[in-house]
Amino acid sequence: MALSLSVYAKPHCQGFNNYDDKVTIVFIDDKAGGQYAVTDVKLIPSWEGQQYKATSVDVSVNKGVATVTLTFDHLYQFSNPKVQLKINGKKASFKVCQ
Repeated sequence: MALSLSVYAKPHCQGFNNYDDKVTIVFIDDKAGGQYAVTDVKLIPSWEGQQYKATSVDVSVNKGVATVTLTFDHLYQFSNPKVQLKINGKKASFKVCQ
């Protein structure tokens, strides 16, 4: 079940890797405004089995553009995952670029 994005939250996957015993996903949101809080982050494989919580969330906002780096424990197998999260308390999701 895909969640719809908030009108204000437009996250776009910028990068993805599964190196150094961790999964790192970077996304940007060019409609961030001044406040940008990211919570309840989960990585969900395409088969929608186990959900993986982020081990780290780093957010920076520069001139209304948010850059967010999400880190998860290393995964050995997954395909076409998506990320579900809350941005400023509103549910959002996006497919991970690969």
